[in-house]
Amino acid sequence: MHRTTKTAIKIVGLAATALVATATVANASVTIDAAGRGFIGKGEVQTALGYNNAALQKAVDAKALVFTATQPTIQSLTQSISQSAVQTGTQVATQTGIQTGTQSGIQLVAQDLTCTYTNGSGTKTFHRDGVRDGERTGTRDGTREGTRDGSRDGERDGTRTGSQAGLQTGALAYDLDVDVRKGQSQYTGFNAKGWTDAPSYSDTGAPAWSSPSFGDWEDGGWRFGGYEFAGWSLEGSYQFGDYTFADLDAVTWGAWDALPGENPDDCLRSQNADKITQISNDVSPGTVTDGAITDGAVMPGDVTDGAITPGELNPGAIEYGPITKGKPNADGAVKVFVNGKALSVG
Repeated sequence: MHRTTKTAIKIVGLAATALVATATVANASVTIDAAGRGFIGKGEVQTALGYNNAALQKAVDAKALVFTATQPTIQSLTQSISQSAVQTGTQVATQTGIQTGTQSGIQLVAQDLTCTYTNGSGTKTFHRDGVRDGERTGTRDGTREGTRDGSRDGERDGTRTGSQAGLQTGALAYDLDVDVRKGQSQYTGFNAKGWTDAPSYSDTGAPAWSSPSFGDWEDGGWRFGGYEFAGWSLEGSYQFGDYTFADLDAVTWGAWDALPGENPDDCLRSQNADKITQISNDVSPGTVTDGAITDGAVMPGDVTDGAITPGELNPGAIEYGPITKGKPNADGAVKVFVNGKALSVG
């Protein structure tokens, strides 16, 4: 006749209840199901610990037996990551401009004066040369090229997944309601009545990640500073208009060509009007001699933006987000131990 003696024997497992449910440990004398129920034969315990019957009975009486269970697990991980980058670029532009120039000139002027007197003095002829200053303006077209540097930001998001696996020893702990089964004179084994505590879980080892997986860059717009232009390249000659000369009153005259004793002013005096029967006073502008050209300021016109030449894309550091852990799953068979010694599983 078998007797059952109720005693408190602690059994500790490393796999969550859901994990243990995936495997049952069993051989001729060890059977533990997903709920922590079953039977552990005394022979397996004695073999593992090297105990004889007396030593086993002493250990049971002293509550010195601790049963543990371990199971390797694998758990999926997901982690969001992001990465930013900066890209440089160069843009070339062309700008048109108009330059105004001023040119001075000198014009020769000749004056011929003829008058005929009634008093018998005859006809008097006089000549003199003079010059006067003039000015004219002209324009010409030009272009210049400039470059400017700019940058733009880019962003892209990525995700990566990984898994970790290991022997999760001591990470999940249960109290097992155990009845010690005793025969006529000695213990014959242990009735496992089930887990009584919720498990605790801890990681073993570092996560094993796969390579990050990124999407395409999402580039922002270019941000440019001002152009740095080179000097103007002005082409062609000025297109000048006509000279604008000073009035004839502003002519700088030379000396009159007159005979000794003759004075051209006599022909022009009002008091001699009744003595002169004919008078001719011709002032004739002559040849113009061009002077120096003075360049004026260039008036800038429109700027025509050229193509942007992208430079190197410089990715920044990868920013790692929080890790989302999946449910731990069994990745191997459950192992049962007594006082740290493995029980033989068939």
